[in-house]
Amino acid sequence: MSLGPMGMNTGMDINSMVSKMVDAERVPKQQRIDNERADNETSISSYGRLKESLDTMKYLMADFRHEKAFAARAVDTTDDSTVSATATTEAIAGRYSVDVLQLAQSHKLASGVLAEDEKFDAGKLQIKLGSRSFTLDVKQNSKLNDIVRGINEEKANPGVRASVINDVEGPRLILASDQTGEKNAISIIVQSDEPASSLKQLEYKSLEQRVKDLEQARAAAQELISPLDPAQKLAAQKVADTLIDAAKTVDEQIVEEAQAAAQSEQNVVNNNGADDSAAVAAVNATEQAASYQRPQDRIPGWSETASGTLLDSYYEPEPELDEKARAKSGEVPGWSNTASGTLTDSYVTPAEAQEKLDKKLAAENAAIAKAVSSGEMTQEEAKQVERAKLTDEERAQLEKIDQVNADLVAAQSSFDAYNGMTQVEVAQDSKVLLDGIAQVSSDNNVIENAIQGVDLTLLNTSDPNERPAEVSVEYDRARVRDQIEQFVQAYNHFYVVSKDLSGVDPLTGRAGPLAGDSLVRSAESRLKSVFTTPVEGAPSNMNTLSSFGVTTTRQGNLEINYQTLNRQLDENFHNLEDFFGGNDGFARRVEDAIGNFTGPTGSIRTREQGIVERNYRLRDDQAALDRRMESLEKRTHDRFAAMQDATSNMQAQLSGMMNVLG
Repeated sequence: MSLGPMGMNTGMDINSMVSKMVDAERVPKQQRIDNERADNETSISSYGRLKESLDTMKYLMADFRHEKAFAARAVDTTDDSTVSATATTEAIAGRYSVDVLQLAQSHKLASGVLAEDEKFDAGKLQIKLGSRSFTLDVKQNSKLNDIVRGINEEKANPGVRASVINDVEGPRLILASDQTGEKNAISIIVQSDEPASSLKQLEYKSLEQRVKDLEQARAAAQELISPLDPAQKLAAQKVADTLIDAAKTVDEQIVEEAQAAAQSEQNVVNNNGADDSAAVAAVNATEQAASYQRPQDRIPGWSETASGTLLDSYYEPEPELDEKARAKSGEVPGWSNTASGTLTDSYVTPAEAQEKLDKKLAAENAAIAKAVSSGEMTQEEAKQVERAKLTDEERAQLEKIDQVNADLVAAQSSFDAYNGMTQVEVAQDSKVLLDGIAQVSSDNNVIENAIQGVDLTLLNTSDPNERPAEVSVEYDRARVRDQIEQFVQAYNHFYVVSKDLSGVDPLTGRAGPLAGDSLVRSAESRLKSVFTTPVEGAPSNMNTLSSFGVTTTRQGNLEINYQTLNRQLDENFHNLEDFFGGNDGFARRVEDAIGNFTGPTGSIRTREQGIVERNYRLRDDQAALDRRMESLEKRTHDRFAAMQDATSNMQAQLSGMMNVLG
C-alpha cells in the first residue's frame, strides 16, 4: 500500500522504512513457501516421467495378452505387378499359386457413325444396368448432345455414363458402366411409335439375345405346327445340350462327363419306353461325344471371339445323307451322322414350319380376298366372317397361328434389320485359378476371402508363358520380434529415467528429485522379479524372459541375444501365446506389476495426490502470509505517522517558545 510522502518536516522516509521492516518479516516465510512449491512441481514432473516410462511397457504388454496378438499373418507375392494380397488372422499359413485368367471390366457400347446434324425421333430409351433401370424421354428432333446430357443428368441413373467420340467419319455415342462385372451389363430398349425410328440406332441387344429371341419364335412355330412327343423333345434337347457343352471346351474331363451324361439320357429314354427315334438319338450322343474334335481343328474361320456363334451354327453334313437331310442337318438339335435319319425326319425346320403355317392360312386368305375383291366387306370383316364359320377350337388354333406367325416375322425382322449399338468391351468378372484347380471370381478386381482369410487384389493378367504368381502366407514373426524389441527398449528407458530421478550425480554430488524415494527401487525390484519368475503352463524351454534371449546386464538394463530369440520364433512360434497370453501369462504379470504403481490406486498416484494436497496447504499459507504482511504494514505505518505528528507538534511548540523569548 502507498501512504504518500511523509516525514518531510523531519527528514525521514517513512514509506521506505515501513517497506524494509515488512520485507524483513515476509522474506523468510515467502522463501519457504516458494521452495516447497518448486519442490512439489519437480516431484510431480518426476513422477510423471516415471509413470510414463512404466505405462509404455504396460501398453506394449496389453497387445501380447490378446489371443490374436500372435495370429497376425505376413503376406508376400512373387509378382506384385500381377497380384497383391492381404491376410487376416484367419488365414492358414502356406503358399498358393495364383493364375489371373482375366480382370474384371465394365461394359462399354458404341453406336455406329451418326450424322453431324442427326435429329432423333420422339420416343423412350429404357436403359438397364444389370437389374436396375431408368427411362429417358426423348423429344422430337433431339440431338445427340441432348441425349448424352439427359443420360448423365438423370437422377435415377444407376451408373451408366454417356459420352461422344468424334470418329473420322462422324460422331459416335459411347455408353459405359461405372461398375465392373457380368451382372452390370448394359441393355437399351427403344420404345417408339415409329417402326423405323431413328432411335433404333441407339438400342442395344446382344447377339446372343437376338439369336435366342429368334430361336424361341422358331421353336414356338415348330411346337405349334409339328410338335415332337415328350420323349423326342427330352432326348433331342438333352443330346443337343450335351454335345454343345462338349464342343465348347477342349478339356478331356468335360468330354468324359458329356459322354456319361449322354449315356444317362439313353438309359432314361429306354427305361421310360420312349420310341426308337429318341433312343437312337440318345445312343448316338455318346458316339458323337467320343468322336469329339476341338473346334479350332474342325471349324473353318475359328477364332476365340467368334467361337460362340460358330459353335452354335456350324455342323458338317456328310455326303452320304440325302439332299433333304443335308439341308436340315445344320438346324437339328443333337444331329449326328448315325442319328440324322431319325432326327431329320422328325424335326421341322423353320422353313418347313413357315410353309405349314402358310398352307393353313392359304384357304382362309383366299376366301377373305374373294370377299374383299367383290366389295362386299373389308378385309377385317371378311376375316371375322370366315373365323365365325369355325369351331371355337379351330378359331383359337388359327388365332394362335396368326400370333406365332407375327412373332416369327417380327423376330426375323428384328434380327435381320438390327442396326443398334455394338459391344466395345464385354462386361466380365475377374477370374483366378488357384493352385491350378480351383477357379474363383468376383465382379471387381478384389476377390475377398479367395483363400480363407486372404483377400487378393488383381492388377494384371498372368503371362501364360511364365509361372503363375505365388502368394505366401506366414506367421508374422517380424512383427512379434519388433514388439519384443520395443518392450526391451521401453524397460531400458525406464531404467535410465529411474536412475536419473533417484540417483546422485558422481561429478556434482547433486541428488535427483526422487533420491531416497523407495518407490523407484520398489518398481525396479518388482519388474525384475516378474522377469525371472517362471510362467506356469508355458513349456519349460520358454517359461522365462531369459529363455527368449532377453537378459539383464551388470548395469541393470536388458539386452537381447538375437540368436536365441530368432530360434524361439522360428521353432516355437505356436507356443508364444502359452508364455505371453492368458490371465497368468508374462504380459498380464507385467501389466499387474506396473498397475500397482501407475493405476488409480497405485503408489505413484498416491504420491501425486499427497503433493496436490500440500499445494493446497501452501496456497492457504500464502493467503495467510499476505494478510499478516498487509496488517503489519498498516500498523507500522500508523506508528510512524503518529510519531511524526508528535514530533511536528513538539517542533511547533518549541518554535513558539523561541519567538516569545525572542
